[in-house]
Amino acid sequence: MQVTTGSQPVSCWSVSFLFILNPSTPANVVMVVAIPSQEDRGDVGIIGAGLVGSLAACVLAQQGRTIDVYEYRGDIRTAGDAPLRSINLTIAARGLAALERVGLKEAVLAKSTPIYARMIHKMDGTLQELPYGNANQCIYSISRVLMNQVLLDAAERHPNVTLHFHHKLQEYHHTDTRAIFRKPDGTTLTREFAVAVGTDGSYSKTRQSFLKSNEFNYEQEYIDSLYLELVMPTTPEGHSKMAVNYLHVWPRGDFMLMGLPNLDKSWTMTLFGPRSVYESFRTEKDVMSTFEKYFKDAIPLIGKEKIIESCVKATGYPMVTVKCSPHVLESTVLLGDAAHAMVPFYGEGMNCGFGDCLVLDNLINEQGSLDAALPLYSAARAEDTRAMCDLAKNNYEVLRDRCNSPTFQVRKGLDNVLHKLVPSVWVPLYSSIRFENKLSYKECWKNKQWQDEVIDTVLKGIVLFLVLQLFRLC
Repeated sequence: MQVTTGSQPVSCWSVSFLFILNPSTPANVVMVVAIPSQEDRGDVGIIGAGLVGSLAACVLAQQGRTIDVYEYRGDIRTAGDAPLRSINLTIAARGLAALERVGLKEAVLAKSTPIYARMIHKMDGTLQELPYGNANQCIYSISRVLMNQVLLDAAERHPNVTLHFHHKLQEYHHTDTRAIFRKPDGTTLTREFAVAVGTDGSYSKTRQSFLKSNEFNYEQEYIDSLYLELVMPTTPEGHSKMAVNYLHVWPRGDFMLMGLPNLDKSWTMTLFGPRSVYESFRTEKDVMSTFEKYFKDAIPLIGKEKIIESCVKATGYPMVTVKCSPHVLESTVLLGDAAHAMVPFYGEGMNCGFGDCLVLDNLINEQGSLDAALPLYSAARAEDTRAMCDLAKNNYEVLRDRCNSPTFQVRKGLDNVLHKLVPSVWVPLYSSIRFENKLSYKECWKNKQWQDEVIDTVLKGIVLFLVLQLFRLC
């Protein structure tokens, strides 16, 4: 049997109908309202099977919920569906804590390379090592594809998780937690969920639904820099061409080149710079003159042919910051870049998204259910992630320019010395964000401001003392 609504036939086997007799309509007219059948309703729907969506599936599956994950791309575990570009990731304390919660910490570390310091490549070709913290403190470099593969495998091992690839979100309505997907065969699928989780990235379509609410605040900012990836291959013998346990940085003021190691001993190199740099890359000569002037020691490492192939007429890719609040409306929660996209200069974007999952899991454990946790989530997370977005943007100046400054290097050394002497009192900003999970991002920033005031006062005291001594000598 079929019933026609408008011009489209609808099967009664997939849709229930409520027949309403309306006294204001003619006697021979019956109003028909379509109600989604039980099979069109879900428990928890996660929109986006990237890093945060896959981890959220693991976290909520452990809480006993039934999870459906929808992803517009294909399965990246299949070679043909791997993403074409990605800034390499660094895993730090907050991300590791979330991975440990779902039993994946060791599996991820096994595919990662520890990074203990920055290696600064100066204009004259000399190198300078700048440790992140104490000798045993490090972050870990991993490719986005490898990380996502580990998380998808873990999610799929849960019997209460189902992954749906090539399902592109067409519409989302947070008021009734209803999503409409386009399936691989071109047909559409409508689902309603008890709870929906938007993990569909910086340009989140889930978040677009929130924009219709007068309770929702949103801001977006593109920085005046683009990025482009290059690959530094291994030696013919399969060895790394640079010292492995470092983040290699070529800081050049308005722009920089950066390298992170891969598990196979190759390097993912990323060029960050203003649009004008990319606009100047019209010919092979343009590209090579820039590299000869600013990144001369990188040319034999990457290879002239690869540099030209990657850079000639390249446009670069934009980087955006997104801040919004609240992160929850009705029964929909935004996690990861959908809630707080940040530029990559602190390496904390993935860790912050994983932290979202950890905070939500903690609230569920405290409140007893996901439904009870959701109303508290925004208050616990929105302002904190806003602070991290600002910190990430500010760190671009550090990487591209200030890490070359003697003042910065002295302050970094002083921070590390004080941390060794009084570790419970003096924790440098970078260490408090990347090596610890004790303070919120907002508290880390306040702690840095307090430290700046202390150092300012001490330096002023030293200057005053020296001036008084000079007067006495005179």
